[in-house]
Amino acid sequence: MLSANIRQVGGACSVIVGISYVLVGITYFLLPTGQQPGGGAAAFYASMAQDPTFSQLLNWEFGLGAIFAFGAVAAIAEAVRGAGDGWTRWTTNLAIVGFAVNAISSFRGLAIDASIARAYVAADASAKAAIAATVGSSIDPQGWLEFGAVGVWIAVMSALTLRSGALPRWTAYVGFAAAVAYWLVVAGNTLGIPALIAVAAGLGGAVLAPAWFIGNGLALRRSTALASAASVTSRA
Repeated sequence: MLSANIRQVGGACSVIVGISYVLVGITYFLLPTGQQPGGGAAAFYASMAQDPTFSQLLNWEFGLGAIFAFGAVAAIAEAVRGAGDGWTRWTTNLAIVGFAVNAISSFRGLAIDASIARAYVAADASAKAAIAATVGSSIDPQGWLEFGAVGVWIAVMSALTLRSGALPRWTAYVGFAAAVAYWLVVAGNTLGIPALIAVAAGLGGAVLAPAWFIGNGLALRRSTALASAASVTSRA
């Protein structure tokens, strides 16, 4: 049974994750052209040296959101675990790895991207080529773990929500769409199609993922309040 503390903490974390995704979706479209996906490392570092503000803000949003996601993952997974324990345990581990990679890449980017960009613009042509070819802050460049694995988890949690009824059914349908948006990021990175990433950021990042995390987070916290009220009533 899901404890009241897990509901409260996990629900709050889930709401925060949803808010972080809204901010990520907005910030993505404020990035200078050279810093958007698909432009290549050379364009990224040249643009980053001129203005690192939005890229660094994006790193903060992803990194902090990933930290709070650990709490959300635990609570959401525990809520639906009774409908499929094996699927829950496997995909929850995938999600934890995915969010951990996201956090590491984001905080690594905060630490090194700006300094690499300054070194890039000061370097000669051969050094620029070497930096562009070998240096990057992400440890998951195509997003197979950060987005692909997390998308699998969201899809499975949504399917188990429909089976168990432990969370609102509408969040399951939103979750399936959000999972597709996550996989679009992987497809866009792997195939070199920035438009897919833009669609994922606009629809998935700013709408679907926030709705899923916030909806489930509020449901978890609401169930705690209802359980507490019922307990008080029964004692009265």
